[in-house]
Amino acid sequence: MRALLVIADGLGGRPTDWGDATCLARARTVHLDRLAREGALGLMDPIAPGVRPGSDTSHLAIFGYDPAEVYTGRGAFEALGIGLDVRGGDVCFRANFATVKEQDGKLVVHDRRAGRLAEGAQLAEALETVDLGDPEVSFTFRASTEHRGALVLRGPRLSSEVTDTDPHVEGAAVTSCRPLADSAAARRTAKLVNTFSQKAYECLREHPANSMRREEGKPEGNALLLRGAAAMPHLSPVTEQYGVQGLCVAGGALYKGVARAAGLEVLQVDGATGDLKTDLRAKAEAAWRALDKAGFVFVHIKGTDNAAHDGSSLEKTRFIERIDGEFLAVLEERLREGDVVLCFSGDHTTPPAVGEHTADPVPALFWGPPVRPDGAAGFDETAAGTGGLGRFSGRLVPQLLGYCDLGGKFGA
Repeated sequence: MRALLVIADGLGGRPTDWGDATCLARARTVHLDRLAREGALGLMDPIAPGVRPGSDTSHLAIFGYDPAEVYTGRGAFEALGIGLDVRGGDVCFRANFATVKEQDGKLVVHDRRAGRLAEGAQLAEALETVDLGDPEVSFTFRASTEHRGALVLRGPRLSSEVTDTDPHVEGAAVTSCRPLADSAAARRTAKLVNTFSQKAYECLREHPANSMRREEGKPEGNALLLRGAAAMPHLSPVTEQYGVQGLCVAGGALYKGVARAAGLEVLQVDGATGDLKTDLRAKAEAAWRALDKAGFVFVHIKGTDNAAHDGSSLEKTRFIERIDGEFLAVLEERLREGDVVLCFSGDHTTPPAVGEHTADPVPALFWGPPVRPDGAAGFDETAAGTGGLGRFSGRLVPQLLGYCDLGGKFGA
C-alpha cells in the first residue's frame, strides 16, 4: 500500500463563520463527501485538547513527533524549507520584509509584510554586502515567497535564546533584540542581530526596487523583521522509522522544512505558490506522479488558512471548493485504480470570524482499501465528530502508514 497525506492548512472552522455553519459545511464538496461516505472520519487535536497550535508544532505532531520534546522554534524549519544549508549550532530566524519609517529616532512599522512584495530576491542579493563586524560569525539570508525569508547565523558561541525584533503589530517600533538567557552566547547573538537589522535597513532603504515601489505608491521592503530564533533540532526521520521513501509537494517554506527534517524529498512543482493563486491541478498531477516513485507522499495546501487569516469566509469556502473541484477531482478516480490510502485533514482550525488559530479540533478523513467505512454522510466538522475514529491527538502520519502495514511491531 502507498500513502497520501493531504493537509489543507487551517481547514477547521466554527459555526459562526458563515451564518450558522462552518466554511467546510457550506462548501460544495462532491469528491470529499463521496470519499467520506466510503471512509472513516474523526476529530484531531493537533497537539492536545485545549492547546492552540502553531503551524510548525502542529505539523511536527502530525508527523508523529512530540513538539514538547523536539520543538526549538520555527526559524530552523523556515530556513531548511527555503533550501538553506542548516547545521548543528546554527541559529535561524524567520524574516519579513517590512515597511518602516523613521519617527523620533525610531523605526516604526507601517506594514509588516511590505505589501506582500514580489521583489524579495532582488533585495536579498543586496544584503550580501552587510558586514556583521565579527570575523567569527557569518550569515546567510534568502528570500522565500512574497515578503518572507529566513536568516541563518553561523559561528561559535551563539544562542537561540534571544527575542524577536518583530513587534508583531503595525504602528509600533522595531524591537531591539535582547538576550533571554544570562549567557555570553545570548548577549553576543542579540548584539549581532541588532547589527544586522540596522545595516540591513541602511542597505535596503535606497535600493532601486524600493525606489521604484515608492514611485508607484507601493509599500517599500526597507527593513527586515526577525522572529522565531531557533537552533536546528535533531529528528529521527519518519522515512527511516517506517522504511519508506517520502516525497513532498508544497509551496510554503515551513512545510517543506518540516518535510525535509522528517526525511522527505521536496519536489519543485511549477505553480505551487503557497497562496490562494496556487495551481491545485498541478499539485494533484505532481502528487500522482510522486506515488509512482515513493511509498509516502505529503501534500500541503495553504490557501484555506490565508483566506481565514484575512477574515473572509467567502474566500475560504471558495478555496475549499477549489480543492475539491481541482485537486481531488484529478485524483479521485486514479485513487480507486491503485493501492493507495488517503488521509485528508488540516493542521489546525482557523475560523475567519477569529482570523487566528484556535484550539478547536480538526476533521480528519481516512480512505482506502484497508479502512473500514463508518457510515458518514459527508465531510465536515459535525460528521467528523460522530465518526468511527473518534477524537485523537496528532499522529496522522503514524496512523496513515499503519494502514499501509508499515513500521515495526510494539511487543512480541
